[in-house]
Amino acid sequence: MRRRVSPRLGLALAVAAGALPSLGCGGDDEAGEVTTVMNLGTTGPADGTSTGEVEPPTQEGSDLCALAPIVGAGTHYGSLRAHAVSLGGACGEGGPDAFFRLEVPRRSDVQLRGLGSGFSPRVGVLPHACVDEWDTRQLHCDHGAGTWLLDVAAGSSLVVAVGIDGDHPILGLPPPTAGPDPLSFSLEVKLRNVLEIGDACEPEGRGRCTSGAACLPTPPPEDDPQGQPGPAVCTAIEADTCDSAVSLELAEGSNWVEIDPVTLHTDAHAHSCGGARQRERVLRLVMPGSGPYGLEVRGDRPELGFAIRSPGCGPAEERACVKADPSVPTAITTEIAESTAMLFVELPDDDEETYGETEGGSTGTDTGSGTTGDDGEEAPILVEVRVFEPKPAPR
Repeated sequence: MRRRVSPRLGLALAVAAGALPSLGCGGDDEAGEVTTVMNLGTTGPADGTSTGEVEPPTQEGSDLCALAPIVGAGTHYGSLRAHAVSLGGACGEGGPDAFFRLEVPRRSDVQLRGLGSGFSPRVGVLPHACVDEWDTRQLHCDHGAGTWLLDVAAGSSLVVAVGIDGDHPILGLPPPTAGPDPLSFSLEVKLRNVLEIGDACEPEGRGRCTSGAACLPTPPPEDDPQGQPGPAVCTAIEADTCDSAVSLELAEGSNWVEIDPVTLHTDAHAHSCGGARQRERVLRLVMPGSGPYGLEVRGDRPELGFAIRSPGCGPAEERACVKADPSVPTAITTEIAESTAMLFVELPDDDEETYGETEGGSTGTDTGSGTTGDDGEEAPILVEVRVFEPKPAPR
């Protein structure tokens, strides 16, 4: 016999027209999943910044990290001509390099892109100190694709190195007598505010909402429910992060959970098996008694992924993970000795989704996809959570 568990479904589609944050693997809840890095999607505001800070004057990159000019949002220039290898080269991969020190005045997403005159720059980022410890302290490295560093704390000071491979052919060419030096480059820096819950979020240039929140209109006043909604603010989304997870008390045997496929969700957590840019619903599972218990989770359709963490929400507490399969339903099985576990349900893509700046916050609305009922509406997603006594360990 099925025991159906129906947690309150999240925000209604009618208010889902606001921008979604962090459709990727980033986040900043108690799991500590911050400073996520990804390749660029579309660009942000045309002026290069949403923080409202005055851009400092452009300065050229230094051959020495200790003498790196302090920069902010804007386009900065330099050349690798006559530069030596310092700090092991950008990203620790050798070759001449040039340095900038990027100071972040407010909690922000940071966009970096290196553009070379005759080469594709390598861009690496270290936190604060000028030390050759790329293997253990590197925040980012890319080879010309550009990147977002998500949710960088206010007051952060980042070392940005721009470099080139030591065996690149243009290093052997003499300086040109006319025209640009092929070893010259530019570094584009953009900053975007990360807004707190309750902050005004329109117009779009204000920034993007923190993970676990969406830009939604304020409901009409209680004494005038049919009135016009108020200004848009960053609004917490139920069951979108570990902080807002819906609790489910489980019984032994099969427990069934319904998820509305059009419920608004983002992606605030990174899992070992993937799931980047997959919106997810987070459930706090309460076990039926003292364990250990076996736990099996499976969905009713393809394109569902799952991850389980216990007893807390940190990435190191992951107990099982399976990425979504586009053709067949997936399932995971693990053993839980603690009284609670966090279940992450990665939801299907929306075929008509519109992404703006991916990973750092979408400027479109992702409402999911799935099977359609007789009335034309999508059928609820069913997830089975089966609790059983684990087999005794072999002696």
